[in-house]
Amino acid sequence: MYERGVADAERGELHPFYYQHYYHYRRGYDQARRRMRRAAWSAQGYGRWVALAAAALAIALIVAMSSAWRANREEDRTILAMPATDTAATESARPTRTPLFPTATLVATPEPVVLTLRVGGVAQVSNTEGRALRGRAAPGLKAPVRVAFAEGERVRILEGPVVADQYVWWRVEGRNGAGWAAQQSLDGAVWLVPVE
Repeated sequence: MYERGVADAERGELHPFYYQHYYHYRRGYDQARRRMRRAAWSAQGYGRWVALAAAALAIALIVAMSSAWRANREEDRTILAMPATDTAATESARPTRTPLFPTATLVATPEPVVLTLRVGGVAQVSNTEGRALRGRAAPGLKAPVRVAFAEGERVRILEGPVVADQYVWWRVEGRNGAGWAAQQSLDGAVWLVPVE
């Protein structure tokens, strides 16, 4: 009966009565079908890929578990190395176990502080290529020059902003006096850089 079950499995014809009533027929039929399925899988190459994927998954799990185990062992060593002062304090100071798959935590990044020119603030004269920044009697290019501010000098902003002759003007005070100075050139070089 076993050989008949094998032969029927190879032909793809199942005899329901024999399958239901004869153990050896059923055993031969089932073993032959399994063998044929395995042969089909290995002929297509799936068996190798499944085995490789299973091995890679097992290795990844082993590595992850061993690194988590090592981290927990390090935490245990630090706990043991700590001097025992108070039992309640020691119990509350114990670190929690590291999860096998760590979750992402949101970390709040501080907002960058944007400095702007403002009345009462401080600016530094910059980007003048060694020349002095001119302080005029009034905002505009036709107003007479009253004072010169050296590059790198810190000035206090007294008034402004005023737009004249395509420039933004601020009244600033430095070591040598006060005057209206342009904030930046027409091509974008900033002459008054906010400091505070």
